[in-house]
Amino acid sequence: MGLFKKQQQQSSDDVVATADPEAMTDLGELAYEAGDTDAARVWWEKAAKLGDPDAMLYLGFLAEEAGDLDAARTCYEQAATLDHPDAMFRLGVLAEKAGDLDAAHAWWEKAAKLGDPDAMTSLGVLAYEAGDLDAGRVWYEKAANLDQPDAIFNLGALAEEAGDLDVARAWWEQAAKLGVPEAMTSLGLLAYEASDEDAARAWYEQAATLDDPKAMIHLGVLAEEAGDLDATRVWLEQAAKLGDPVAMYGLGALAEEAGDLDAARAWFEKAAKLGDEDAAKWLAELDASSN
Repeated sequence: MGLFKKQQQQSSDDVVATADPEAMTDLGELAYEAGDTDAARVWWEKAAKLGDPDAMLYLGFLAEEAGDLDAARTCYEQAATLDHPDAMFRLGVLAEKAGDLDAAHAWWEKAAKLGDPDAMTSLGVLAYEAGDLDAGRVWYEKAANLDQPDAIFNLGALAEEAGDLDVARAWWEQAAKLGVPEAMTSLGLLAYEASDEDAARAWYEQAATLDDPKAMIHLGVLAEEAGDLDATRVWLEQAAKLGDPVAMYGLGALAEEAGDLDAARAWFEKAAKLGDEDAAKWLAELDASSN
């Protein structure tokens, strides 16, 4: 056993001897980061038994990753009773996925009161979807003050909807600095609409490196406008691999133009299954013409 392993073993033994739950949770994090999920679970279970809310939260993460939502909910509820805002936020997410928006709202309000920016952002989304733009903006602004990137992006979207592109650009630039690919793509669209193709491409390429399918589609459009259909196909294929139905429809259209109706049908069927109305319309027309 090497010196590092001896020191690590001694440190682990010390943690057990002193029954330090925070240290156990930290050891669990180290194990998880090293890819040893089983060891992480062991440490977090020990820490959770000693009342550490972070350990309870992490056990919830493991359960959720494994698809055991009941176990995840139990772990989150335990942590939530100890006023853990992240656990409250996750309980809200589980409630939302189950279609219980009232419960989601209640959990996110509790988390927001404890200063959780993700919960504030989610409350903003609920308000926006309910048509209350003012309440949505208030929640986004609270979260943005805590540098929540999605909230900052959403404030840009609200500004764009209101026709204030300068404000939208300012918010999206902030979000882009925080690594939000959708903000980069939106900035690319603003540049494109202003006829600055070079700036548009630069933003799209940044977003594409972060696996934003919309950016890839727009790069495909730029390639198509330049007459480079091979490059268009490559970008659309990348976006399609990420599950984007618009990209799938575009690949179907390229195949149709090339006279490959079998490939076109295959792409349109994939897009239609994901809700693309244009693809569904194409398939319906094709079926009607063949009858």
